[in-house]
Amino acid sequence: MKRLLKAGLLCTSLMLAGATLAHASVNLLTNPGFEDGGGSYTGYFTFGAGVQISTPATDNIAFQGVTAAKIYGGFNGCPNAPVFNVGGFGQAKTPVVGQVYSFSGASFVSSADSIPGTATCSKNRCIAKLVFFDALSGGNEIVGDEQVIGDGNTVKDRWNPFFVSAVCPANAKRVEALILYLQPACDPGSVFVDELELRSSQAEVEPNALVNPGFSSALTGWTTFGNVFSDTRAFAVHTSTGAAKIFSTFVIDSPSGMFQTLAASPGQTWKFSAWVRNTCQESPITGANDNFMLGRIVFRNSSGVEIGSQDMLVADNTTPLGRYTKKVTQAVAPAGTVSAQAYLLFISPTLQGGAFFVDDLNFHRLDIAGVGDAPLSAGLEMAAPSPNPARNSARLSFTLPVTDAVEVGIYDIAGRNVVTLHKGTMLAGAHSLVWDGLKSDGTRAANGVYRAVVRTSGERQSRSIVLSN
Repeated sequence: MKRLLKAGLLCTSLMLAGATLAHASVNLLTNPGFEDGGGSYTGYFTFGAGVQISTPATDNIAFQGVTAAKIYGGFNGCPNAPVFNVGGFGQAKTPVVGQVYSFSGASFVSSADSIPGTATCSKNRCIAKLVFFDALSGGNEIVGDEQVIGDGNTVKDRWNPFFVSAVCPANAKRVEALILYLQPACDPGSVFVDELELRSSQAEVEPNALVNPGFSSALTGWTTFGNVFSDTRAFAVHTSTGAAKIFSTFVIDSPSGMFQTLAASPGQTWKFSAWVRNTCQESPITGANDNFMLGRIVFRNSSGVEIGSQDMLVADNTTPLGRYTKKVTQAVAPAGTVSAQAYLLFISPTLQGGAFFVDDLNFHRLDIAGVGDAPLSAGLEMAAPSPNPARNSARLSFTLPVTDAVEVGIYDIAGRNVVTLHKGTMLAGAHSLVWDGLKSDGTRAANGVYRAVVRTSGERQSRSIVLSN
């Protein structure tokens, strides 16, 4: 397989640069491009049989330079009695407590040796993992982050950037940057990895009005309903020492959730953010699983009546597997406001299994004099459909940061396209479209839950619509 065209590499290189510019420290890794000694794993520890090097004489696949790492399964017990196999490589460093560590690079899956199947959690997958331990050697995992960087769903024949990060906890003695290949059976397939970086930076401190936002004291301070539980396992937490696990009540129209209530006044601007993980390690939500989780800012008057709100999609079946991702929204309190609430709601339209893990929630005012706050990232912003539930039609509103190619569509819970509302270029700014409840063939869609999806050249956001004619 020949290397990609220069234009394609340049595009990916720029994407990687954008992911690491904020980390001004030096690269802590030795031999990040696997060029030492004419192509080797100098500086890395390796394990498993499927750890190789790509050179011009072998695969001729590299992101920069002429060599890259190549990793595949060990085929233990194949073909008659396969044994779950994990192989890989990594480097270990001594971390500084409180610093944010980021692990990034690029991965490549060739169509000449692709990974079969699309069920990520039960098929071959390659992951990038950043993990902290409580001892200089051996010890227990404390906290970490990971991302699937190669599986049957990965876009083939191009370099794809990856980025994981985590804050070094107080009791950490060692941090490892790992590339792991998991092979459950005897399936073939390989992944190439190149230009790795491990960097540290100062953690940003943001004001927070919530009690126990990181669940270090179980669920203290939170009002919960349905299935919400404290979780302290290393894979579940974002920052030490706890997280919350949320899943379905398995009762129609009865979501699980949690919230806190704070005093508020009209005109105040409130910001709500949450970190969420969808993971193969327990109860992943993928494929046709229609569970999703909303974050809500709710404003109430003196009678406790909701007089305003702002919703955001926190997680659904498209949420990446492994790594913690952050979702953010903000809203202005309307006239009559006496309280503001930060909600998380786990909604299960067809009562399927699966869970999300949440950590490090933040809810605070942006309009307090003397308190600085970074604005929301200049990206696609999609509002909640209105009305919802919808009887005859629903309005979809969104804002584009730049002029871009945009596709807006409605999909059923199985992921099938119901109707495309727009496909083409849209100018930067606010836009609004109306779905009249009709399918692409002009017939009326059946009552049920649908997804409104807005795609640009670099982003995708979706919101649920309940159609009830």
